[in-house]
Formats: sequence, C-alpha cells, structure tokens
Amino acid sequence: MMAGKKDHSFNYWKMNYRGRFRRTKVMVPIAIVVCVALLVLGWASDELVKSVIWVVIIAAVTAWQYVFTKKKAAEEEAQEAAQAQAQAAAAQQQYAQPAQYPQSNVPGAPTTPQNFGNNAQ
Repeated sequence: MMAGKKDHSFNYWKMNYRGRFRRTKVMVPIAIVVCVALLVLGWASDELVKSVIWVVIIAAVTAWQYVFTKKKAAEEEAQEAAQAQAQAAAAQQQYAQPAQYPQSNVPGAPTTPQNFGNNAQ
C-alpha cells in the first residue's frame, strides 16, 4: 500500500489508488449528467459547438481517469497480495529452520555437541 495513504479520505490526494478508483466510479455518472446538461443547454442557447468541446474534454478526462485508477488499483492489490504472501512464507520458513547456535570463539572448545551421558558400550 502507498505509504501513509488511506482508503477513505476527503482529500483525493491523500487516498490510495483503491480509494481513488472507488471515487472515480462514483464520479462517472455525475460526469455523464453534466455532459448531457451541457449539450441540452448548448442546444438551447445556440452555443452547441462550445458545449460539444466541453463534453469531449470532460468525457476524455473522465475516461482516462477511470482507466488509470483502475490499472493502478489492480497493481496496488497485486503488490499487497505479494507482500502478504512473502510475509506468510517468511513466517513459515522461520519455524522450519533448525535453531542456530552461536559458535564459540574459545580455543579448544568442541565444535560438535558432546554426549555427557553414560557411555556404556
């Protein structure tokens, strides 16, 4: 996840891409309504060319934002899944390894475990 970013926030720039994508999905119908309103008002006021230009700009920006945030949200989820998988593997590997004991620096110290029990042979 992006460092310090949240899924829910009032400020768009403090959100992670998953939250941004969710907000973009909410804004798409609003952008459609605005575009339709611009076309109707442009037709009614004989300024249809200016209205069409604005509609094209709004539609292009909204479409680009939708595609970009969807792609980044998918990448963010894949990265989080990979991090979770790596953490699980590290935790599992930690318990699978035998205990490591420090080597003695004392000269003449045994380097292998010694059998101190009865040596009945």
